[in-house]
Amino acid sequence: MSDRTWGGLKTLLLLLQLGCASPTLVSVNRGLRVPKGGSAFLLGDDLRFAIPKEKDACKVEVVMNEPITQRVGKLTPQVFDCHFLPNEVKYIHNGCPILDEDRVKLRLYRFTETDTLMETFILRVYLLEPDCNIIHMSDNVLEVSEFYGLSQAIDKNLLRFDYERTSSLECTVRLDPVGTQLPAHGQMVLVEPRPEEPRGDQPHSFFPESQLRAELKCPGGSCTLGLKKIGSVTVSCEEFLLMGLRYQHMDPPSPDLDYISIQLDLTDSRSKIVYKSEYAWLPVRIRAGIPNQTPRAAFMAMYILEVDQFILTSLTTAVLDCEEDETPKPLLVFNITKAPRQGYVTHLWDHTRPVSSFTWRDLSDMQIAYQPPNSSHSERRQFEVEVEVYDFFFERSAPITVHISIRTADTNAPRVSWNTGLNLLEGQSRAITWEQFQIVDNDDINAVQLVTVGGLQHGRLTLRGGKGFLFTVADLQDGAVRYHHDDSDSTKDFVAFRIFDGHHSILHKFPINILPKDDSPPFLITNVVIEVEEGQTLLIQGSMLRASDMDSGDDYIFFNITKPPQAGEILKKPGPGLIGYPVPGFFQKDLFNGIIYYRHFGGEIFEDSFEFVLWDSHEPPNLSVPQVVTIHITSVDDQLPKEAPGVSRHLVVKETEVAHITKKHLHFMDMESYDRELLYTITVPPFFSSSHRHLDAGKLFMVDSIPKLTKNPAAPGLRSFTQKV
Repeated sequence: MSDRTWGGLKTLLLLLQLGCASPTLVSVNRGLRVPKGGSAFLLGDDLRFAIPKEKDACKVEVVMNEPITQRVGKLTPQVFDCHFLPNEVKYIHNGCPILDEDRVKLRLYRFTETDTLMETFILRVYLLEPDCNIIHMSDNVLEVSEFYGLSQAIDKNLLRFDYERTSSLECTVRLDPVGTQLPAHGQMVLVEPRPEEPRGDQPHSFFPESQLRAELKCPGGSCTLGLKKIGSVTVSCEEFLLMGLRYQHMDPPSPDLDYISIQLDLTDSRSKIVYKSEYAWLPVRIRAGIPNQTPRAAFMAMYILEVDQFILTSLTTAVLDCEEDETPKPLLVFNITKAPRQGYVTHLWDHTRPVSSFTWRDLSDMQIAYQPPNSSHSERRQFEVEVEVYDFFFERSAPITVHISIRTADTNAPRVSWNTGLNLLEGQSRAITWEQFQIVDNDDINAVQLVTVGGLQHGRLTLRGGKGFLFTVADLQDGAVRYHHDDSDSTKDFVAFRIFDGHHSILHKFPINILPKDDSPPFLITNVVIEVEEGQTLLIQGSMLRASDMDSGDDYIFFNITKPPQAGEILKKPGPGLIGYPVPGFFQKDLFNGIIYYRHFGGEIFEDSFEFVLWDSHEPPNLSVPQVVTIHITSVDDQLPKEAPGVSRHLVVKETEVAHITKKHLHFMDMESYDRELLYTITVPPFFSSSHRHLDAGKLFMVDSIPKLTKNPAAPGLRSFTQKV
């Protein structure tokens, strides 16, 4: 029995042992329904896997190097657990009105103690018309009458924003022409105020000019006199409709339709949490334009790829190319509609995996290649690959066929005939087997040896349990070569092998893909001192206290309070108008939703704090070191001054003399003010308590108001004084 046959039997037995004899590990894949311009979370009813949570580790990876997927939106995070939580995996649509469906390519990994099972599948995203959206477009559209022309201003006749206007909601609109690459054939401008026209008695005043002169039509964009180009900008919704923003056409020839991408955010002004986001593409009609044309095959390309047996060979624009007048070439997307019968097309970013699409930029940069099959033949073999080309607005070309011709090999040097790389979970070890890494040699395969000459930045290789750097083909066939990851937070590694047979040698790279596991505790990234007034209840904003986790979603980080505050308490208010209640901890999503508060009891304690430990959503949770939030309480002057102990509040003075009032006679103290700042207000001047009330009983005066400390009737009486005197 050959080694390859035995390897296939081992894989089949493994599947049977795992209870996975079915052809797929995906048990439910109903797709995801998302409103256009909005977002939606992936639920267990939408996507489920036939992998028990208690049995094996399981991860899902979003494939990012497939431009035919996620064309009008994005699924985050890039790697998530198979048993994901609600509100953890989210798809955000970018507002494009053209497509009614998107696709996301996902790669599923199941990690056992000894093997990694992998499956690639497509999650369909159904884009629905929203029932209730904020951005409403009228029947009027922006219009440009000619090339290089200007549209009318964007105002309330074109757009309106429908939301409940409250004092706690801030509405902002954001333009990002660079990030969205929209508008594709123009730019956003403001008409700058023009200088005042000359008077009638001044020269050149007899030839009036229009506010927008013919010189403003600027071929090449070099003469934008009177216009100010607008790049990325964020303004309030009201200001956006009043600022006079216009579209200027810049790129003929162009289709008769362009778009402006806008993003609207409703933000809670108290917590600074984004309550809702919405995206929309505002259409611009270009009268002089023509309907968008489909891409077409380039005349000068050969459409024939010559390949040597076993040798990974790059495709170039001399082999495959297309032409498109409206879309910049780097943005064109090639979609493989008919893959070659043997071998596969791959991206050199990870040449161990086939791709079904690529961009013209990658093709031009020679990043797209064909991997021939790992079987040898004595005759030249012919295969075909068929592609379609999509432009920026999703018009597609007719099918384009590339012919692949594989020459027979005429060399005795060793060659790598198959290389699928290695996939493992962070901290695991895996054998590099013959199914993953195959070598051919014409004269003597047993003489071939492999020497490690590079890589291994996050792990090490062993041979039959001991240290190893020199291996034979027999070692690979026996599964004796093993890679051990160092359990660091790394996602990529590789081994550089020099392969030689005593006469010839080659250098080859073996890639290693590492999936993260949830073994790191959350960490605090923001911890601002909370400042609150005495007796006040204050919202703890997400900008004041925030944590993050490298391995799981931030929403489900739990703040477990281990030492509660002494002068107050942590409250949770589920909604406006509802009564808050004390809690022993809270999730970070509660902070983001603006429902966590600190309430000061009102006592005369002006420094407070609470200690907490961060938990993640793993079972059992990964715990952080204890963290402390400091609270400064600003005192409120709500306490009455108190008389100091030992004060007589009694003064003896002779009728003809004056006497000083000292701290022994009159002295008060205040917990919330300096003693010197206490103010005495005289409500009743000195009087006799006996029957002589009609007589002058004297007065209080400032010593420095008279030249000599003697009784002086002219000295002005006091109405108030501070204790510092």
